[in-house]
Amino acid sequence: MKLTGVEVSFDTLSTLEPDTVLVVISDQNGVKKLVKIDNSSLPDGEVVLRVEANTTTEGPQPQSGCYVLIGGKWIWVDPCPQ
Repeated sequence: MKLTGVEVSFDTLSTLEPDTVLVVISDQNGVKKLVKIDNSSLPDGEVVLRVEANTTTEGPQPQSGCYVLIGGKWIWVDPCPQ
């Protein structure tokens, strides 16, 4: 899968729009960039991101599942489809 996106300011985090995916990338020198992923570069109806439960943290029961892009909207699915 190839993703396309555009670099955005870290200020974007304070005004995040619905159905937005942002990726933070740190290069070999530790320089960080924030990239907004173009949803049209992702396959509709397929699992895009699986989330494993983090059992090492305290607090509420960890949750696992996945995000699926359906009709341009990010839907949390638990359990993930195979």
